[in-house]
Amino acid sequence: MSNKALNSQGVKTHLLHDTIAKVSEGQTRFCLHQAWGIGIIRSFDQAANRLVVDFPEQGKKGHAIDVSFFSGGKIEIINPESILAQAYDEPTKAKIATLTVDNPAELVKHILAEFPTGECSSYALEALLDRVHFASLPAGKDRATAFKAWWSKAKASLRKDRAILVPERKGGLYALLEAPKDVGEDLFAQYELAPNLERKLAILEELAESASSETRSAANETNLAKVSADLEKAKDNLLKGTRRSENLPKILCGIWNRDKFFRPAVETVETFSPTASDIIANCNESDLANIALNIPHTTEKIRHLLDLVRAHHGDNWAERAFDLLRNRDIGGTKSGSAKLVSECIAYLCDANLGEQVAQRFQQWLESRELRPPVIIWIIKNRESKKYAEIVTPLIVPSLLGAILASIDTEALESNSTARIPLANELIKDKNLIADILSPAQGSKADSETIFDLARIMLRNQGFDKMTKTSLLARLAKIEPHVNRLIQNRQAEAAMEDKELVVSKSSKEAREAELLDIIQVKLPAIKEAIQVAKEHGDLRENSEYKMARQDHDTLVARRGELETMLKKARVTDFSEANYDTISVGSVVKLQRDSDKSEITYTILGAWDGQPEINILAYTSPLARQFLNKNLGESFTTNIKGKTETWKVLSIARWVDKK
Repeated sequence: MSNKALNSQGVKTHLLHDTIAKVSEGQTRFCLHQAWGIGIIRSFDQAANRLVVDFPEQGKKGHAIDVSFFSGGKIEIINPESILAQAYDEPTKAKIATLTVDNPAELVKHILAEFPTGECSSYALEALLDRVHFASLPAGKDRATAFKAWWSKAKASLRKDRAILVPERKGGLYALLEAPKDVGEDLFAQYELAPNLERKLAILEELAESASSETRSAANETNLAKVSADLEKAKDNLLKGTRRSENLPKILCGIWNRDKFFRPAVETVETFSPTASDIIANCNESDLANIALNIPHTTEKIRHLLDLVRAHHGDNWAERAFDLLRNRDIGGTKSGSAKLVSECIAYLCDANLGEQVAQRFQQWLESRELRPPVIIWIIKNRESKKYAEIVTPLIVPSLLGAILASIDTEALESNSTARIPLANELIKDKNLIADILSPAQGSKADSETIFDLARIMLRNQGFDKMTKTSLLARLAKIEPHVNRLIQNRQAEAAMEDKELVVSKSSKEAREAELLDIIQVKLPAIKEAIQVAKEHGDLRENSEYKMARQDHDTLVARRGELETMLKKARVTDFSEANYDTISVGSVVKLQRDSDKSEITYTILGAWDGQPEINILAYTSPLARQFLNKNLGESFTTNIKGKTETWKVLSIARWVDKK
């Protein structure tokens, strides 16, 4: 049975002569051009029989249009009382702009009421709303982007309004409905008509979050039985289906929402099958991690899950909680990771396990297993009195090393251009580096440690050059000699920014090395790390530490190769000339100190074999040879040692090979 409201407005009148009469009296009227959009009719030129129209969407003003175009259907006269006309009419413009921002559902109801049947297709409604929204848009704003952002929020409010029927699919009809007398019955009716489980679960969540006074009529044993039957069927399908990881969190949340909604009316709701315990009983360690990472990260739901884990895993429940904090995917979830971490730690501490938390974090710091959200939690709580016993022992130089290593690994493994959350934390927390390396209560880190961290920072793939410079400046405030490292790096960076000229064979060799690291060596070392973990206490496990060092070395080499290969330009060295030393030159030089004659070949960046006098053009000696002319004498300076040379001959390697 339809509950569409009768439309009281009736069919609009579009009489051209009325518009001409009103405009002639100085009033404003409105029209809609098929191509140019909304038109504001300003005046009528009786002699030329033309209406003068502004088209704000096109930036056209004072456009004269013959009256025949209005009667021919190409331009539609708009009812001046319509929402669209009011959005552009000066006396009502501000009111409609406020309605657009503050109450989009009410705006849509006004628009639907203008249609004879109270219905409008989603395409027509969006087109109308786009024009209404444009009327209130500040100058300079991108129209499409602004409307998309506004409409995505507006649709959420429409779904909550019981007087609007929102179509399930694009192109469906929006309809004006009679406001339901009972929200609970209306929502449950929508639940029963929902086309799929996902929509049913969404409505069930809405019921659970709504005020009990509005929905209590639907909270009865009959409806509870219907919801429980749907969830039981979904659970059975889940255990047999292929979308287990996707649906486990959804069904568990569905059970929680069922219990929350029906609890005031049915005290024993938690005993109705399926129960939340039924879901956890069918979960392995991987399933638990998947649920924890994909349920809504609210205090209520995280604590619900930990309560279930505690009930089902007996004395081992804390191990399952620690497994969540150490899970490799915990840093891959959205902003909710921080909430999951903080609630897990708080839950463990509430269970008087703070000492175990401190021990585990210390162990994970030494074994490089602290996950980014856990590190962020440590950073944010370093001044906390509540967690001082856990956090204070962790504010040591190795924490900064763990931060940099984690950022570097995530940068190398990620295809995203978004800033890494841990990197963002290090950048914006301007006191963090000083708090770690030079704490107010404690001793400053030694110079060698700071230099090592500076070198690690220089190689890090997670920061751009400007950010590295800023972070190194913070280190230099603690250890001024870091400035020398910065200066050296700037000189090297100027050289690195240029393309690398390489031979085809050397490029192929580097590509083969990179492929071997990715496909063979890294998988093997990850397996070795896992095996080493099984040998006991990681603090005394030399096999594990060696495997971790090998892993870090390989990851760094992979990043270095990827960076170099992006800049590589293959050459056959035929560009070398005969009168100036360049890449691809074979040059005979006389060394002044002993009058000996030495022949050097200068080739690509990866072709150097110094033992047989083949120099990469990027080597310090070759760089000082480049661009010298035949017969020229010049001086080189390598590590403080000067030498004078004279160019005796220049030939091309490509002619001699």
